[in-house]
Amino acid sequence: MSETTKRIRASGGHAEKLDVDGVELYALCDGYLDMELSRFPDMVRGIGDDLAIADGQDLNDMTVSVNAFLLRYGDRLCLIDAGDGIWRGNTLGFLPSALAKLGIAPDEITDLFMTHLHRDHAGGLFRDKRLVYPNANMYVAADEIAFWSTPELIDDVQRVQVPIAQAALEAYRERIFVIHPGEEILPGIAVRALPGHTPGQVGFQLGKERPLLIAADALHLPALQIKHPEWGFLFDVNQAQSLATRTALLAEAAQSGLRLAGAHFPFPGVIGVTQGPEGLGFRNAAMP
Repeated sequence: MSETTKRIRASGGHAEKLDVDGVELYALCDGYLDMELSRFPDMVRGIGDDLAIADGQDLNDMTVSVNAFLLRYGDRLCLIDAGDGIWRGNTLGFLPSALAKLGIAPDEITDLFMTHLHRDHAGGLFRDKRLVYPNANMYVAADEIAFWSTPELIDDVQRVQVPIAQAALEAYRERIFVIHPGEEILPGIAVRALPGHTPGQVGFQLGKERPLLIAADALHLPALQIKHPEWGFLFDVNQAQSLATRTALLAEAAQSGLRLAGAHFPFPGVIGVTQGPEGLGFRNAAMP
């Protein structure tokens, strides 16, 4: 087992403060998932192996973090995504433990900012059929609500995601606030469109001096997809749109210095994209 994999598997329940000017932001780890290579159907195996090895990983034993983020904004405690919860066994469901490390109880969360409603982002809203965050309002993009509200149009690959997405929308239906790309969800916190993985996936951009975009699932594995953004992910609803989003985002990050925080990057999940003679690369960018 690689050192990177060991570190990822030991991160469940951890919380780490991130360096973002003007706001108090923490990365939280819900746990980890073993990543099946079949989820990257376009990957060229030999090239992928070399890229993984260069990043200290092994494609035969690939593990990804499941990250969420906590924003403390005045008297509000805003959870950005909720992790997977306990739906897939004992490697996940540690988000409440991560909050506890910050002295925060689940019923103190005031807002849920959802990037999208896949199970590994919304499953942690529930435990034993009860709401984990009973006092929170939920914020979801209009296109995301529309997509999961028409299950008859959803293909077989996505169908496994429908129960959790619809349960989330139903549970919070009296407390859902619809958000739109281009607006600020809070002063200084911009909503950005990141369509493709789901039609209504959004990110949240914070900070001015060293801006950071919580980029959800715009890309899953930096070790593979920064060099090869064309290697799509099986659960991307629209592969072409996802590629366009990913390519544009990586180019922007390389040019502007925008840091990216990913739901499945090795915890704490923040990278900077670099441009060199051999193309794009990346570095850990959680702190200066």
